[in-house]
Amino acid sequence: MWGQHNIGVGYQFQKSFYAGTRDRSGPHFTVPTNNATGNNALPGTLPGGQAFAGQDVNAQFSLRTLLNADGTPVIDPAICPLCPVKHIDGLTSDIGLGAGNRRVYLLATRGEFGAVGKNGVFDTFSNYHAGYAQDTWRFNKYVTAIVGIRSEQERIVGNPGVTGKRVAYSFTDQWSPRLGFTVDPKGNGKMKVFYNFGRYFEYLPLDLAERSLSTEQDFYNGRYAPVFTTCATAFSATDKCAVINQYGTVTPIIDNSHFLNRATGGTGAGTTISAQDPSSPILPGTKLGFAQEHVIGFEQQLPHDFVISFRYLDRRLKRIVEDAAVVSPEGAFTDLNQVYFIGNVNAKVDAATNPIPFKYTPGTANADKPAGCRTNPALPFNATTNPILYDNDDVTDSNGATVGAICFAKLGKNGQEAGSSIPDGVADGFPDPIHIYKAFTIEVNKRFSNNWQLLSNWNISTLRGNFEGHFRNDNGQTDPGISSLFDFTGGEFNLLGDQFAAGPLNSDRHHVVNVYGSYNFGHDGWGKSLHGLTLSPAVHLESGVPINKLFAHPVYANAGEIPVGGRGSLGRTPTYTRFDFHLDYPWKMSERRSLKFIADFFNVFNSTKLRLPDQNFQNGIAVPNVDFLKPVSFYTPFNMRLGLRFEF
Repeated sequence: MWGQHNIGVGYQFQKSFYAGTRDRSGPHFTVPTNNATGNNALPGTLPGGQAFAGQDVNAQFSLRTLLNADGTPVIDPAICPLCPVKHIDGLTSDIGLGAGNRRVYLLATRGEFGAVGKNGVFDTFSNYHAGYAQDTWRFNKYVTAIVGIRSEQERIVGNPGVTGKRVAYSFTDQWSPRLGFTVDPKGNGKMKVFYNFGRYFEYLPLDLAERSLSTEQDFYNGRYAPVFTTCATAFSATDKCAVINQYGTVTPIIDNSHFLNRATGGTGAGTTISAQDPSSPILPGTKLGFAQEHVIGFEQQLPHDFVISFRYLDRRLKRIVEDAAVVSPEGAFTDLNQVYFIGNVNAKVDAATNPIPFKYTPGTANADKPAGCRTNPALPFNATTNPILYDNDDVTDSNGATVGAICFAKLGKNGQEAGSSIPDGVADGFPDPIHIYKAFTIEVNKRFSNNWQLLSNWNISTLRGNFEGHFRNDNGQTDPGISSLFDFTGGEFNLLGDQFAAGPLNSDRHHVVNVYGSYNFGHDGWGKSLHGLTLSPAVHLESGVPINKLFAHPVYANAGEIPVGGRGSLGRTPTYTRFDFHLDYPWKMSERRSLKFIADFFNVFNSTKLRLPDQNFQNGIAVPNVDFLKPVSFYTPFNMRLGLRFEF
């Protein structure tokens, strides 16, 4: 055909392995069968028919004092008599339990259950295939085009189940077009205008296979009395007092006698139990996420070996892979099954039966709560024959304050069990993921000539959205494809704040400037007595990143989850400038041997500005962080490196 063609084809195969054991420090426990007063507070079986009580469980705990519905501390010693008494440092008032004493409980903020001896064990792998074809088509000395196509496939395989069968999924039909044009207006190789387009698919690490294809099962939000002994207080001669262990704190225990949820004289409503559908956690038709990128630019050679270029880049995530569930934060404290699915989450996805909510006033008697929440809405309420199954009569936010009450219908719009993995014809309530990076880059470079060279660039950019990618800077989560971002829908009380709202993302940095120069003293001219010495100064400047005000997650109680007031609501970190310097000098020992002395000086002027502050306004639900906005990290101070290199 017209012009010259350079055609290339290729194939790539990659096999990855990931094996180990998930666990938490401390002892394991057994899932209780009843609570402290003999009520069956947990389901007997889970989706798929597996028994729940008696399973092995690990957990992490947070010690809590009792709070009223409005978030204020409880001052009535008769509330939660099953909660042991403990002295709280910093408190001196006496509410009838002794000066500074309060009733406490342990909240299980995270936990995983499974068969004894196999809880958390995993062994996963993946196979990745890619093939490509590309044609570099030079029409003439003025125009060159690059046209290509790439096909990718990734199959991830989870840990064997109890029968030895593995759950696997293949992400297929990923086609990536490549297109580029370069125009040299004069045809002399000194000027070019170019445009490039590409689609780039993600490669999913095996964290997803380990956690979501290996039947990870979570059990948390249980409330437990720590180890206690019988003691006398002003309230009761046979009260309960927490035992302080050798580490100066309380000791957790999970069993019937210490389980407080829904117990008479206890605290807390339902627990949260999460279990993936063991047969198909990944929605059929799910494909790998991808970004699309457009680049347009101009480059011109200048006299004296200088080159100047301008480039504009627009990169957007067009599809993501994430796990999600249709339960809202307020619904998580009912007995609704939070069954996760993995798919290409967006505002149109319909993967499950949405729970139908009914809000009501806290304190409403069961008989007067919305009829739609009863097992049979057409019949009067009856605690035995027609109860309300999914009820949260005390919805609290991240401050621990009551914001309302809500219950949910037993069935969804499609007549199926609420929360089940059956589409109901209604969008599941998630936003479209947004990740938009725009950048304009100016470069001025000089090839090495006349003993010196220059490399410099200025990048002006914005990064906005509601989805960072495989890594979350806000809560530090490294779970590609299965972060906590879409674990819950927005709900009726906005307990997730601005988590789904678009704004400047954590790594949004508007300006980055780099200037690097190098001078080598030659045989002739000025400085010839320093022949061989190379001096290389460098300057780096970067503007600040957004500062957020982050509340704890209203369900998980994790810090760093919920942006309040919008992303970047507290401004930005300071602009930082660093000056570095490099020098090297060769000492010629013979015709073929030399010893080179090397010295690198970093941050010569010792600029140690704040790099990142602590952005967690809370360390947990209703637990303020006293270190909020205090420094977490500073830029590295002045340091140097000296070296010798023997060349032969």
